[in-house]
Amino acid sequence: MKPLRVLLFVLASLVAFGPALAASPVEEVIYYESRDEIPMNYQWDLTPIFASQADYDRAFAEVDRGIAGIEAYRGRLGDSAERLASGLQAVSDLFEQTWELAVYAGQSRDTKTTDPEALDRYNRFQALAAKAFQTVSFVEPEIAEIPDKKLEKYRKNEKVRAFDHYLDNIVRQKPHIRSAEVEEVLASAALMAGAPQDAYSNMVDADIEWPKIRGEKGDSVVVTPALYYSFLANQNRDIRREAGLALFRTYDNYGNTFAATYGGHVQRNLFFAKNRGFERALEAKLFELNIPYDVIASLVAAVHDNYPLIHRYISLREEVLGIDDHHVYDLYVSLIPEWEKKISYEEGYKLALDFWKETYGEEYFTVGKMAYDDRWIDVYGHKGKRGGAYSWGSYNSHPYLLLNWGGTLEDVFTLVHEMGHSIHTYLTTENQPFHYSDYSPFVAEVASVASEALLLDYMLDRAESDMERLYLLDLYLGNIVGTFIRQIFFHEFEENSHKMAEAGEALTKETLRELHGKLWQDYYGPELVLDDEFKADWCRIPHFYRTFYVWSYASSFAAGEAIAARVRAGEKGAVEDYLAMLKLGGSVYPMEALTRAGVDMTDPKVIQTVMKRFGETLDQMTVLLRGIR
Repeated sequence: MKPLRVLLFVLASLVAFGPALAASPVEEVIYYESRDEIPMNYQWDLTPIFASQADYDRAFAEVDRGIAGIEAYRGRLGDSAERLASGLQAVSDLFEQTWELAVYAGQSRDTKTTDPEALDRYNRFQALAAKAFQTVSFVEPEIAEIPDKKLEKYRKNEKVRAFDHYLDNIVRQKPHIRSAEVEEVLASAALMAGAPQDAYSNMVDADIEWPKIRGEKGDSVVVTPALYYSFLANQNRDIRREAGLALFRTYDNYGNTFAATYGGHVQRNLFFAKNRGFERALEAKLFELNIPYDVIASLVAAVHDNYPLIHRYISLREEVLGIDDHHVYDLYVSLIPEWEKKISYEEGYKLALDFWKETYGEEYFTVGKMAYDDRWIDVYGHKGKRGGAYSWGSYNSHPYLLLNWGGTLEDVFTLVHEMGHSIHTYLTTENQPFHYSDYSPFVAEVASVASEALLLDYMLDRAESDMERLYLLDLYLGNIVGTFIRQIFFHEFEENSHKMAEAGEALTKETLRELHGKLWQDYYGPELVLDDEFKADWCRIPHFYRTFYVWSYASSFAAGEAIAARVRAGEKGAVEDYLAMLKLGGSVYPMEALTRAGVDMTDPKVIQTVMKRFGETLDQMTVLLRGIR
């Protein structure tokens, strides 16, 4: 062990821990063999969507009938403003009902991935959804065919004006909307197009037998994807090494199958892009979002221009950890473990509530409290539950959060992140009609990232020692790495793999490993020792099946940081502007939504600021560490 780590240990033994994170007197169970063992108040309550399976079945039949009713509008949307408004409302009503089925079926499956009944319900819904999309596929081509002057006249009708932004977007996309017949064919491919993602999820969450290693207590423990970061945060290097290598050997063993599922997904993207007249899949996605490529170019450039900073970060980690060879499995372990402690879910939620109330005010706090009281949250991991964390919900009930609580401060940040999504969704649905309740992926992560940045400020303001500040700064650097730098890493993998497929190159286990391995070395530099197993890391990323979504974490991080900067500076109207943005939903284009919050994403400085703050935080940590030394 190097002297710096020894001194940190000695100093930590002399400082008192802050009261906000007092240790729980009872050891918390964070993983269960059976869902039935988990107390009900830690399981989400899906009854606000459907109280019973019978209610779900009735709604399913009603949606099926509603799909047939849409046919009455085929070929007639251009007849009059009244007919257009009626047709658009009918489609909106249909998908409002369909979304209820989606959330109930999807979330039931996610907590019971091995239950045949849950899987059957989800598969039946997928077929119904594909039928719905195929049926309504004539709507946009028919609207696009309405002469401009006639449509302009129709848009003066009050009921048509309720869909004004939707219609504006159709007019914008006219060059890439195909005939009704072609659109129907494209829509009919929806069920087939989702097969790669479904196959991936079923493999990871249900079929693969994940490896076991010997845990800290000498017992046999299963290394699942859901617990990946918990294992790699372990201070015992032997455990994190064995866990990391065992997990990725397993992924690699199925590498050919993962290459087939991911390759199928990429081909799906190419199919839809080319059939809509785009040369590249990324071009099609950015056009859909109405986002200029310059935003992505600025993101990539911001990271590439600061490779030396990332490499310096790895060197500092190596020094503090007291190791001569920094491996991937060393990336996620805290540099200040002497300050680290377990945090129960109850303690973490209390911390989050206090933060929300003081930072955002009563409106935001009230929604967060409601989420706890009304069981929006599925807290603990168990056998058969999907890993990770997400927020998702239906328009007529409320958002839901899936967690796999691990009992660390990082889990508090995850809670705040996901609640950012949920409160965004809640405020949108309270203020927008259903057809504007689904906001763009480009702004989807902004509320989450802004909340994480402000939570760090909130805790730094209350830090009672240099050790606590070091711990929080270390956590924040890890957050920038995970939410900004790593997401650009992932985007480069996704963009380059699509370029390979567009050039006719095969996406195989070997070519994808080579691409991912090169990115590991480019990003983390010569100090990183890349074990061969970690080249299979690409197999682990479920967001690759949400086409070109990963970069939005990074753009949202930049926008969130800009919003956080306004709030932390006490700028007049900053919180009000932010909450107003969250209430816009999909009623405006995403770049406009951010402008309402005071952020101009066309300004490269907004993006460059993230890496500037990374460097400043790294400097702060280095100074504190040198002072201790």
